[in-house]
Amino acid sequence: MRNGLRKLAATGAVGVSMLAMSLVGATGAHADSQDGCPYPYVCIYDGPSSSTIVAEFRDITSYYQGTHHGPGFSAVNTRNQDTVWLRVDYGGGSVGYECLSNASHDQNSIGSLGTVTGIMITSNTSC
Repeated sequence: MRNGLRKLAATGAVGVSMLAMSLVGATGAHADSQDGCPYPYVCIYDGPSSSTIVAEFRDITSYYQGTHHGPGFSAVNTRNQDTVWLRVDYGGGSVGYECLSNASHDQNSIGSLGTVTGIMITSNTSC
């Protein structure tokens, strides 16, 4: 009888352990890299997102961090909840602001013909 209880207890412990592991895995599903950019960074590439990473950012700020990459840069946001604003110089005095959604959305990357001149990571969950 004792062996039966021990087996039942061991089986229950394994089941609870597996459930806990699957729950942890489920919550971390978006905490992953994308196109070589590690979580929780925003990466700037010197061309398409499969190109070389030339800058990585991860700090939330209330201002644009200065940077200068392009023309023809791309960017990826691997952060789970934060959005990213990019200041882009398109030439001829034309400056635009692009928002990258968090990693759970498909609008979390951009390719641009302009030059990125600033980046601001915000704690906002949507653009």
